[in-house]
Amino acid sequence: MYYVVGSGPAGISCAQALLAAGKEVTILDSGVQLEPDRRAAVEALAASDPTTWTKENTAFMRAGMSSGKSGIPEKLVYGSNYTYRPVSGSTSITCEGPDTKPSYALGGLSTVWGSAVMPYRQQDIANWPITVSDLEPGYRAVQKWMPFSAQTDDLAGLFPLYRDDLTSLPMSRQASAVLSDLTRNRTSLNAKGVHFGQSRLAVNATKCVSCGLCMYGCPRSLIYSTDQTLSAMSVKYISGVTLQSVEESGDSVTLNAINQDGSKCQFTGERAFLGAGLLNTTAILLRSLGLYDTPVNIVDSQYFLLPLLRFRGISGVSKERLHTLAQLFVDILDESISPYTVHLQTYTYNDLFRDPVMAALGPLAPMFPVETFLGRLLLFQGYLHSDHSPSITANLSRSNTLTLTSVPNPETKKRVNQVAQKLTKLVGQTGVMPLRPLLQMGKPGRGFHSGGSFPMGTKTDILGRPSGLQRVHAVDSSVLPSIPASTVTYTVMANAYRIGSLAANE
Repeated sequence: MYYVVGSGPAGISCAQALLAAGKEVTILDSGVQLEPDRRAAVEALAASDPTTWTKENTAFMRAGMSSGKSGIPEKLVYGSNYTYRPVSGSTSITCEGPDTKPSYALGGLSTVWGSAVMPYRQQDIANWPITVSDLEPGYRAVQKWMPFSAQTDDLAGLFPLYRDDLTSLPMSRQASAVLSDLTRNRTSLNAKGVHFGQSRLAVNATKCVSCGLCMYGCPRSLIYSTDQTLSAMSVKYISGVTLQSVEESGDSVTLNAINQDGSKCQFTGERAFLGAGLLNTTAILLRSLGLYDTPVNIVDSQYFLLPLLRFRGISGVSKERLHTLAQLFVDILDESISPYTVHLQTYTYNDLFRDPVMAALGPLAPMFPVETFLGRLLLFQGYLHSDHSPSITANLSRSNTLTLTSVPNPETKKRVNQVAQKLTKLVGQTGVMPLRPLLQMGKPGRGFHSGGSFPMGTKTDILGRPSGLQRVHAVDSSVLPSIPASTVTYTVMANAYRIGSLAANE
C-alpha cells in the first residue's frame, strides 16, 4: 500500500501519479469539511436561478469577511473559517512576526485560494537540482483534471500554457480597457521588460455566470478545489486522522497518527508521501527525525499590494456582472530590479474595494464621488522571488509547538520600491498611476507562497526523501529550494506528480 498524507494540491497530484503507475493508494487526511447547514445553504443557492441572487440571500457567504488597506485579514469560504480549524493532533503554531497558518481541510488551502496558475521559468529555478523540463510532464498531467481559464497571449512565450484547447472567463470592462492600453504599447513595454496577458485561473470558465461572488466562494463550485478531483479517484480515503510522525523498518514504513477522538492509530505500508502542507509536513519531518529545538529555514515570496488609478474611468462598475478573481497578469523581467521575474496580479472592482475607500474618506465620504473613483481604481497583488524576500525560522519544541519567527531581508523594501518606481515611469504607456503612498507590504507567509524547509538538493534528494529515509517522500512546497514570484500551487502539483511517478517506478 502506498500512503499519501493530505488531500490538498500536492497530495492529490502525487496520488494521481501513483494511480497512473498502477499502485494501490490510501489517502490519510484530517478532512475537515464545511458545516452541513452552510453547505446546504450553498447548494440551495446553486440550484436557484442566478438572476435571483441578491445581497440578502447571499449575505451568509459574506459573513465574517472584511477588507482594509492591507487586504483581507482572513480569507474565508462561504462565510466559514473551517479551512483553518485545528483538529485533534494538530500542531500548535506560534507566529512571532509571520502571518500564516496550516489547513486541515478536505482540499487543504485549495478551498480558499485565488486559483491563479502559472508555471515557473527556468531562470527562476536555476538553483534547483531539477529543471523545468523535469516539471513539464507534471504540468501537462495536472491540466487533465484541473479546469483552466486562459488565452494565448504575450505571456505564452515566457510561461508555456501546456495545452491547446483554451477557454477563458470574460474580463471586466476595467480589465479590458487596461489590456487594450497595454496592447497598444506592447512593443515598447516588452522592450522595457514588461509582459502581460489575461489571468490564468483554475476555473471552469464555460459555466461562470459572472455573479461577482468569487472572493467569498463560488456557489456553483467552479473555482477548482482538489476535493473535486478526489471524489472521482479510485483510492481509499480515510478522514479524521492527523499524522504525527513516520518511521521506517526494513521494507516498510509506519505512519503514526491521531484520530479525531484523540486516540492513537497506525498504518503500515510500502511508502509514505507527505503532502500535508508546508507547516504540517515540516512538523511531521522534524518530529520523525527527532529534530526538536533544531531551527529550519522556510523561504517565502514577498507579498505586497499596490493600488493604482486609471486615467480613464469606467462607469457603473459596482453594478457590472463580472468575476472578481485576478483579471490580468503583469510580469516584469528587469535585471536592474531583479534577475528573477516579478509577478503582479491585477484586480478590478469587487465589493471589498469599497470599505477601505470609505474608511479612508471618513466624514468626507458623502461629498466624494465614490462611484467615479471606484471606476478608476485597480489593485496589483505582487510577489518577489524568495531570494529578495524575508524568510521564516521554524522551530519545533517537544511540547508540540512550532514557533515561526521572521527573518528580515534588507533587499525587500528596495526591490518593491523599484517596482513601484518603474510602474510610475511607465504611466504614459500603461494608462495607470501607482498610488505609491498606499503601498502595503505583507508579513512573511501572508501570501501563502512559502516553502523550502526540507529543500531538494540539500536536505532531501530529488524525490523529497530526507537523509536516512528511503520510503518517506515530502511532496509539497516543503521541498522547493526557492519560491519564485509566479504562482506556487501549479508547480507544487507538477513536482508532486513528478515525485509520485518516479517513486512508483523506482
